[in-house]
Amino acid sequence: MSTKQEGGCTRSTGMLYSSIGALLLTPDALVLRWISIDHAEVLLWRGAFLTLGFTMIVLMRHRSKSLSAIRLAGWPGVFCGLFFALNTYFFTQALLHTSAAAAMMIISTAPIFAALIGWFWLQERLSFTVGLTIVMTMIGMAIIVSDGSGENSLFGNLMAIGSAAFMAVNFNWARRYAPRDISPGLIFGGVFIFIFGWLGTETMHVRPEEVGAMFLSSAIAMPIGFVLLQIAPRYISATEVSLFLLLESIVAPVWVWLVLDEVPSITTLTGSAVVIFALLFYSNQVRKEPTRVLSLR
Repeated sequence: MSTKQEGGCTRSTGMLYSSIGALLLTPDALVLRWISIDHAEVLLWRGAFLTLGFTMIVLMRHRSKSLSAIRLAGWPGVFCGLFFALNTYFFTQALLHTSAAAAMMIISTAPIFAALIGWFWLQERLSFTVGLTIVMTMIGMAIIVSDGSGENSLFGNLMAIGSAAFMAVNFNWARRYAPRDISPGLIFGGVFIFIFGWLGTETMHVRPEEVGAMFLSSAIAMPIGFVLLQIAPRYISATEVSLFLLLESIVAPVWVWLVLDEVPSITTLTGSAVVIFALLFYSNQVRKEPTRVLSLR
């Protein structure tokens, strides 16, 4: 097989993993907006179910070599889990304190954070296209963050910015250590999240149906989705992986609207339109540029 064919196949694999991973995350915003328990208890259950889900995935992928896979992930895997846990902490805070549309659209700016971190940390080129996209995205984010109407709040919007930043850090971290598979380290992420929740939980107020919803989301859909997203930077850039999360940012608020009748405000829709335009513009420009693909052999 030619190098060109191998590169195309590699890029297609990364894009497939990214798109499936992002779509599997879309029901999570609905679950977080629907449940009625406090943040610490959310983290407690979420951490327990994520640990279970990630452990099952590692066992299915590596079978008798599961412990070896975790050891091979090493400290980079542990830090991968820590960054994931911090992303989850900010993400859950955002969904509990602001509208789904505002939170998801702000989080969709992770490609911009990924590009900036990649430029600073991995010495990846920061083009004029990226600079222009950053300016447009920041304008859109400022519009969304300024909206205090309805379900929106400044605190929740700032938490969404924190989530986007740590998501970008994690993708660049995976890119930094490619082609090593550090995704088994996500098990540690589940443990960290559980500890965050355990430290803050005093009493349990969860309903059985809420436990069931969190199990489906956190033990099944999310682990599969995040493992795919964690593996994808081995094939394509962290910035490109982050762009696929735009799918989640568009689809997730639709689930919330259909089930909970949460309608985004005009201000949020205006800012979201600016962000979507900026990210689509960036995506179109990225496709026109040659992309370095890491060899997996």
